[in-house]
Amino acid sequence: MEFLKYSSNQSKDVTAIIAPAFEDSVPQQTKSLDKETSVISTGNKQGFSGKKGETFDIFNPNTGKRIMLIGLGKKGELSDETLRRAYSSAFSSLKSLPNGVVQVLLPDVLPGETKEVTFAIALAAYEFDRYRNEKNRIRIKKVLIATKSPEGTIREAKVVADAVNFTRDIANLPPSVGTPTLFEKTARKIEGVSVKAFGRNDFIRLGMGGLEGVSRAAREAAKLLILEYGPRDKKPLLIVGKGITFDSGGISIKPAEGMDEMKFDKCGASAIVGTMKLLSDLKVDKHVIGIAPLTENLPGGNAYKPGDILTHYNGVTSEVLSTDAEGRLVLADAISYGVKNFKPSAVIDLATLTGACVVALGSNYAGMMGNDDSLKNRIKKASKNSWERVWELPIDSDFQDQIKSKVADIKNTGGREGGAETAGAFLSRFVGDTPWVHLDIAGTAWTHKNGPGRAYLPAGATGYGVRLLYEFIRTE
Repeated sequence: MEFLKYSSNQSKDVTAIIAPAFEDSVPQQTKSLDKETSVISTGNKQGFSGKKGETFDIFNPNTGKRIMLIGLGKKGELSDETLRRAYSSAFSSLKSLPNGVVQVLLPDVLPGETKEVTFAIALAAYEFDRYRNEKNRIRIKKVLIATKSPEGTIREAKVVADAVNFTRDIANLPPSVGTPTLFEKTARKIEGVSVKAFGRNDFIRLGMGGLEGVSRAAREAAKLLILEYGPRDKKPLLIVGKGITFDSGGISIKPAEGMDEMKFDKCGASAIVGTMKLLSDLKVDKHVIGIAPLTENLPGGNAYKPGDILTHYNGVTSEVLSTDAEGRLVLADAISYGVKNFKPSAVIDLATLTGACVVALGSNYAGMMGNDDSLKNRIKKASKNSWERVWELPIDSDFQDQIKSKVADIKNTGGREGGAETAGAFLSRFVGDTPWVHLDIAGTAWTHKNGPGRAYLPAGATGYGVRLLYEFIRTE
């Protein structure tokens, strides 16, 4: 499906038009359309008033075009999120039009409208249907954005959306397909990105006790992937993503209900691979190291056990109280390896780490923790420029006290209270003095049944983190 800037000579090909309206005014592009079609007065007669979430759909026999009015609420209250939801919902209603060419009119109020509308429609076009015999095919062939912005704005937004959808594809894969080996093969196909892979023997040789322990019972070969992109003469940013390709909980096994969703425990690593692809596709002039610790977490006779003590790459020892708190164990080795060997300017890690974060923040925000106020503020700024929102949580000395162990340096769970924060406190022991932010994406990485319904977030993985990291990296 192509996304192009609309020009008047394409009007004869248009089969559908998406046109915005406010409660208190009508945008200029819609006014021009209304002069020819009287669509506003017709919609008003049918109860359309321009309220947020309203739509009015009509076929014009004179022009042979289908017109969909979308309500955006009051003009002074318009936000990027309102645009994303309204336009993606409208597109979803039209996407089965055979050989469709959709013209998209904009309200011309916010500076980033072209980018946000293109992005949202491209996300709404995604569906993970490779294992279904009956597929919901997107039949629209072109989306024409009527905008004053340059064609490059549309292209960039489409490339970003494609990277998010690429990330979704990896994260949505069944656990027996989306393996550490699959991640490595996928990463090696990205142009301009160098890839190095460590295996279990390397974990033992390097003293990566977390990765070695968690991967003991894995049937699939565990890996630590290291991806590098950009000019080597610049100090790198280090991004790290948790990649538990299936999490049964290990010996501390999870309940059967909902365990199928633990294929999504690889969403952090998927976001790392997707971000590296996006940087390459857009030729971003930044030096970035991406690290993904990848393994299954399964029970078995040789599985690591509650009561074990693991020694991590930086020498810190951790007591295992629950084998279902495995993500922080593999991240500990990945982060400390990256900090020591690449000396990054900053570290950002993403992980579907705790159910406690979902309880605290739902599906709307990732929990953000870190050791550097400047870095946290820059992440917050990048978050405001994307739909990927963050909310800061504390990891002060009280949470550090909760993870003190009597038999090791720290323990891998501090109990139910403050579970997201104690997980962040655990990771803080592996970054040293390097500026660091941890993003707990357990609530945002895939769509939850009680989460907000958004047409641009179809069922399954959301690709959370790719656009946020891109917005951060490109402005650094």
